[in-house]
Amino acid sequence: MIKAIVVDDEAPSREVMCNYLRDFCADVEVVATASSVKSGYRAIQKHNPDVVFLDIEMPDGKGFDLLQMFSKIDFRVIFVTAYAEYAIKAFRVNAADYLLKPVKIDELNAAVEKIRIENKWNYEGEKVAGLLKSLAENSTFQPTIVVSNIKGFEVLKISEIIMCKADGYCTNFYLAGNRKVISSKNLKQYEDLLAEHNVIRVHHSYLVNLGHVQSFTRQGEIILSENIKASLGDSFRNAFLRRFSKK
Repeated sequence: MIKAIVVDDEAPSREVMCNYLRDFCADVEVVATASSVKSGYRAIQKHNPDVVFLDIEMPDGKGFDLLQMFSKIDFRVIFVTAYAEYAIKAFRVNAADYLLKPVKIDELNAAVEKIRIENKWNYEGEKVAGLLKSLAENSTFQPTIVVSNIKGFEVLKISEIIMCKADGYCTNFYLAGNRKVISSKNLKQYEDLLAEHNVIRVHHSYLVNLGHVQSFTRQGEIILSENIKASLGDSFRNAFLRRFSKK
């Protein structure tokens, strides 16, 4: 049997992968699942898998961060990703296996077949190191975020996010080009993910991208690109002005 671990922060994605492996790859046993970089690291240490199906975007970091926690990678890695084309090119150059979301069964079977034929590759660590180097050197890199919705998910360029607005338990993304995406996750989850990209909370209902701020009024209104407006809460005023003054 091939021992597998599925690492993905989305419960539906984990369930789909586990079901696919059970139904279409009878010789693959999922010995553990994990929803974050930290829990994935612990699961790999504990179970010593043959293969890890690894998501890229997770709440506490990226799948690449998990791999860098190991001094030696002696397991196969199959990235499960919705990443932009630049990343796919890097995967191809370094011969790393990847599956695009939504996962297609024939592509899953092809990736697993490689493991059946080759078992553990003793140069898996070199492949991953080459991949990480390619990603770091790729000058076209644009950070993205995977946004869940009722139909599945969308991959958004963070630079195009103008504002996020809470709508009950959902989040509305206002994007460059007069576009709008509705997410099934709440605003708090995106606040944590976007904080390092200069997208900050300015109100209990709003996150704004500092790169899109055009002006600010004394009445507490923030004017953003494309004349999108957000309210500035009193408790966030000082933090916003400090951050904006550093731009």
